[in-house]
Amino acid sequence: MDRLSPLDVTRQNVRHAVRNLLRDRSFAAITILTLALGIGANTAVFSLVKTTLFSPLPYGDAERLTLIWGPDRGESTHLSLREVYTYPRETQSFADIAGYQETDASFTGGQEPELIRAGSATPNLFEVTRTPAMLGRVFSPADTAGGTSDVIVIGHGLWQRRFGGAPDIIGRSVQVNGRTRTVIGVMPEGFRLPMDYSSLRPTEAWIPEVVNPSNLGAWGNRSYSGLARLKDHVSPAAASSELPLVAAQWVKAGYVRAQADGSLGGLARRVIPAHEFITGEVRGTLLILFGSVAFVLLIACANVANLQLARADVRRREVALRAALGAGRGQIVSQLLTESVLLSIAGATAGLAVAWAGLLIVLTLRPANLPRLDETSLDAAVLFFTALLAVITGILFGLLPALQLSKPDVTGVLKDGGRTGTAGRSRQLARRGLVVLQLASSVVLALAAGLLIRSLVELNRIDLGFNSSNVLTAQLQVPATDYPRPADVVRFHRQAIEQVAQIPGVRAVGSVRVLPLARTIGDWSIKIEGRPYVPEENPNGDFQAVTPGYFEAMGLKLARGRFISGADREDTMPVAVINDTMAARYWPNEDPLGRQFMMGTDDKPWLTIVGVVATVRHNAVVEEPRAEMYIAHSQLPGHIGNAPRGMTLVLKTDGNPLAMSGQVRDAIRAIDRNLPVSGIRAMDDVAADALAQPRFVTFLLALFAGTALTLASIGIYGTISLLVSERTQEMGIRLALGANKPAILKLVLGQGMMLTLIGLGLGLAGAVLLTRTLSGLVYGVGTLDPLTFVAVPALLALVALLACFLPARRAASVDPITTLRNG
Repeated sequence: MDRLSPLDVTRQNVRHAVRNLLRDRSFAAITILTLALGIGANTAVFSLVKTTLFSPLPYGDAERLTLIWGPDRGESTHLSLREVYTYPRETQSFADIAGYQETDASFTGGQEPELIRAGSATPNLFEVTRTPAMLGRVFSPADTAGGTSDVIVIGHGLWQRRFGGAPDIIGRSVQVNGRTRTVIGVMPEGFRLPMDYSSLRPTEAWIPEVVNPSNLGAWGNRSYSGLARLKDHVSPAAASSELPLVAAQWVKAGYVRAQADGSLGGLARRVIPAHEFITGEVRGTLLILFGSVAFVLLIACANVANLQLARADVRRREVALRAALGAGRGQIVSQLLTESVLLSIAGATAGLAVAWAGLLIVLTLRPANLPRLDETSLDAAVLFFTALLAVITGILFGLLPALQLSKPDVTGVLKDGGRTGTAGRSRQLARRGLVVLQLASSVVLALAAGLLIRSLVELNRIDLGFNSSNVLTAQLQVPATDYPRPADVVRFHRQAIEQVAQIPGVRAVGSVRVLPLARTIGDWSIKIEGRPYVPEENPNGDFQAVTPGYFEAMGLKLARGRFISGADREDTMPVAVINDTMAARYWPNEDPLGRQFMMGTDDKPWLTIVGVVATVRHNAVVEEPRAEMYIAHSQLPGHIGNAPRGMTLVLKTDGNPLAMSGQVRDAIRAIDRNLPVSGIRAMDDVAADALAQPRFVTFLLALFAGTALTLASIGIYGTISLLVSERTQEMGIRLALGANKPAILKLVLGQGMMLTLIGLGLGLAGAVLLTRTLSGLVYGVGTLDPLTFVAVPALLALVALLACFLPARRAASVDPITTLRNG
């Protein structure tokens, strides 16, 4: 062997390992299946982590692309067009900034009308993202040079879905919101703006906005998201530090006002790298999942190592013979590790099927705010990771058994099989240590899963402020070309409600500007009657436009007064309904009914409060209660100069709401056959999507914990079974000397439960430290929740007791005469 080349030695080891594994097929099959679970789960989660956290974004020089956002990731601060134009000219950090705002656009003509999500952007949008078109071109300054623009760039998905991927799409005319536009470009497949990654309806078309430096609108008219490209060698932190200096200059020049306490208020912003913006909310979650699935692999390795140690008792004579024939310890370890690595590679190969199935499960669950999910695949990098993991895993679970076997008592083994001695006791100690490790790891995973399950239960108990049962929603957007005046918009939505109300089975119907939990709502400054307006205090409320019937269809709870009704029309007293949070904030300790406020501060008509409703969780299930005001859609033209064109129909039905979809479409077609009806969803689904991420994480962690517990139970069962088989003669002697069966049962169970208690104790200690990482994922429970920390170990102890019981019962059933005769 010493004269063979390393390659020849490897070939010989592999051949020998294959022969050994083929002889012991049951051992090989169990080992491969166990490793397939551990390695496959790690591969699936790694593919998610790699794609989401480490794959480059589809932008040119993506690390320089940033967003100008609020102080916190979840707090958006929009920019005015003036700020978009001024920032790059008065700072040293930015190469350029693009402004962008989303809207709904109606595609009509030729096919079924369709409502898509569109973006109105400054013409430099694609220059800032440095993303060329796949077909045609992106915007250029010439597109808006004449003061108007009739061009459009469309997304790859829209091009495929609506135009069949036609290569001659460039130059075609399309109808967008009733206006003819010319397609000049198609963006690459998978292109999204950073704001679109967590959206159920990403932007699919982009229209250039005419930017006239002499007429940029008011400083306070903030409706644009800011995408910024940093200059070379400028860090996001350095750019963030420059923003308040520029804002202070604007305050000094009188363009904008600071807060009463001198702070910048709405101008308090920071620069967020695009990658951080996209992944910030899920980074911690994915890393926790990756750490959890590593525990599963560790438990699988411990289980396989235990199998190897048990098999070592059978192979001691074989190894002793090799040693007697001159094989060195290094050669023996090398041979045994080759077998382990081969097993691990086979397990990893089978694990790819497990990973593929796992990714299918993830794609089926599709949590809405898990970005880049569609890009996840078992690519070359994932396969390399799996291969590397297979080798490391093979060494990890094979090293301890190899070291144990490589020191055989040659004389003792060859003389009498070596049934006793120090080596046997050390192997027993190693097996028990591995069982303790499995149990401790299972405790950590099970406690983490238990905390998330408890948290999910608490999340589902939150009162959303509405009743989503048997509610259907559908989006409508009326184009300005066909409905040019606010009165036309009001009339259409009124007709739509009247038409849908005639459908059999519809109990109540209304419309709302922004559906709860569908997207953020936005607020509006107000002026309260009888109080001086102090801009620095910025009294405001989330602005909601509704029609009669909305409150009844959504099941909002009326605290006092009345809902908006059909009597609240264009020519009647302007009214408003507010939520109880707004009532407590601006009219504490007094009845707000009959009080008045106006939207904005420019001497608009006063709105009289006629009702107070319970607070609705609008932007998220878990959020601080927000002040919200409901204004009659028909009365909005007199307050803000127009009525929202895009509204969402809300129907309360007697039965399955989705069964009404076709009838709703027909009802709208009866009014306007070219108007698309889109986004038809059951409100139960909308509410469920709001909890998609915690439900997804809880499901995966519970799955990992269940797998870990199963492997640990198998490990303790195998260890106790082996212990019983090794001590069968001892048990027979005990019974022959007068020991009763309950005593034997107690002895074996005691040994198994001692291992269990040690594992539970170590696991609880580890969990106290590690479950703190879940603080951002749990709601309504602490990371050291007493109920979870008592119930989960008790459950694991019960499972371990059951795993010990069968071997213990077998030990108590030993026939002492037969045992002594065979001994």
